[in-house]
Amino acid sequence: MAAARGSPSLRLMPRTFPVIWAIHDRTRTGKLEAFKDRLELTSRDHTLSFSRDAVTHYAVERRADARIRGLPAVTVQLAGGEIVRIASLGGPGSLHEIAATVAAPGDNEGGLPQELAGAGT
Repeated sequence: MAAARGSPSLRLMPRTFPVIWAIHDRTRTGKLEAFKDRLELTSRDHTLSFSRDAVTHYAVERRADARIRGLPAVTVQLAGGEIVRIASLGGPGSLHEIAATVAAPGDNEGGLPQELAGAGT
């Protein structure tokens, strides 16, 4: 039996996280899927997809006013100025996995400005 690591279908599958996400003061429960060239947030009745190149800044937010339903969130700023917040439903440590996924370059080699906001709270 071939090792799963070398399986082409596994390498092509997007990385998926259960999340709560918010844009324009509307909160939705769904998933974040990370593809090589884009990130996609989906819920039962909405989909938001944006190019990795559209992400201009991100931060792990722990302040009370930045949380989503009491959960710390990753705040993502897009090139057009829109702000998307993403909270993890995947348990401890998964918020930082989401932040690393947002930060991972698609086809560009440059890094993104990142910060850890409100770490003391």
